[in-house]
Amino acid sequence: ALASGYHNQPEMTQEKFKPSFLDETKTLFRTGDLGKQTAPGIIEFMGRKDNQVKVNGYRIDPGEIEYQLTRYAPVERAIVLPVQVNNQTQLSAYCQTDKTLEIAEIRELLAKFLPVYMIPSYFIFLKQFPLTRHGKLDLHSLRELRETGKSLVNSNYVAPRNYLESNLVSIWEKILSKHPIGIFDNFFEIGGHSLLLSRVVTRVHKELNVSVKLADFFKVPTIAGLATLISQTQYNYQEPISAIPPQKSYPM
Repeated sequence: ALASGYHNQPEMTQEKFKPSFLDETKTLFRTGDLGKQTAPGIIEFMGRKDNQVKVNGYRIDPGEIEYQLTRYAPVERAIVLPVQVNNQTQLSAYCQTDKTLEIAEIRELLAKFLPVYMIPSYFIFLKQFPLTRHGKLDLHSLRELRETGKSLVNSNYVAPRNYLESNLVSIWEKILSKHPIGIFDNFFEIGGHSLLLSRVVTRVHKELNVSVKLADFFKVPTIAGLATLISQTQYNYQEPISAIPPQKSYPM
């Protein structure tokens, strides 16, 4: 799935596409991956020469996300890092700002310029980025902040109030493998990302016979918000009159 060059960019094509040292009639693409040959025919992957990361099968340049974040006036500086959550690579955005920002608003803004898989799952807001004793950016401390960022997660569990909310909770809990999920918990702040988001949309359509757009999640990333949106826009959705939401009991 690789092209033979960059469209209307001959200089970049010449930089990235080189004649093969094995066969001059063929071309090799300089990927940016680093490797070393450990035995004939065996190459050990060492990492990247640039800052690109692979998330859910997509190659992503964090710099593109950082640029869009800094276009948002209150954000003075932004750093986007890959983090490991439940053995999966996700993106965490760290924004330097002295303002109180709404995560939903930032996600909606990013969705206008970036594909869904490039929108970070986590947002941490800081008045000042941590520095090492040598004055350099302390990336290790930034990653630790994501793990301890309790303020980003709604810890007050609220149970589903009706049949629709109860079904949506059930779908989220199965896909996210998380129990319990309250109706005001933010999908992206409890481990959700673009790949899981597509599965939720498919499952909602299959089980509830309603269509939800991916973009809707950035506007209403909670069960309560999504249920309200479905009730207001899906005219074919009818909640069973005799339906009683399944009762769940969780230790608090």
